[in-house]
Amino acid sequence: MAHSGHQMTTKNKKKSPLWLRILEISAGLLIIALGVAAFYPGVSWSRTALLAFLAVALIILEISYIVRIFAKGISGRRGLNLILSVLATLIAVLVLVLSFYVVLSYYGFILILLDLLALGLFFAGIANAVRGTVGGKIVGLFGIFIGVFVLIDLHVPVIVAIFIFLFRLIRPVFPLSTDVAALITLSLTIFGMEPIISGIVGRWV
Repeated sequence: MAHSGHQMTTKNKKKSPLWLRILEISAGLLIIALGVAAFYPGVSWSRTALLAFLAVALIILEISYIVRIFAKGISGRRGLNLILSVLATLIAVLVLVLSFYVVLSYYGFILILLDLLALGLFFAGIANAVRGTVGGKIVGLFGIFIGVFVLIDLHVPVIVAIFIFLFRLIRPVFPLSTDVAALITLSLTIFGMEPIISGIVGRWV
């Protein structure tokens, strides 16, 4: 039994294959690039286009996680990690598909898409946190916090009135939905840094 535990530890510490490291770094760079493109100074996207950017970023993030899980082997916490990553991916795909419908340019439907993205981010955060690594826990807890905050922010504004007021001071020209999208973008950008670091180091951080 002790020998088996030693083998598992050795396997976890073994560096990822080169193809996986390249995939991780590429995925992280794409996610960050999408975040920068979504809020690039001087460029104004429609709300649905902005949400499509975020959905694609989340899809790339979760697919890279799913590939890593299969590459490392499904065991222990990775089974739960896989389920949560698949859920987050499906939600992001749904947001991407719905964002192409013109009717969703109405503000009420925009909020629905933001809800879905926040839920996907929440699942992604849990998936990262349960992985057990230090970086996974930090990034995961941040994602969980932002996901919950966005859900509350959209539906219980009284609770977060002070936060909205602060955002108004920082970004007075943006509507509330764009403020919330900016939070999700920030979270996804931080998520994107994790696979880059993992790819450089050669193992999950």
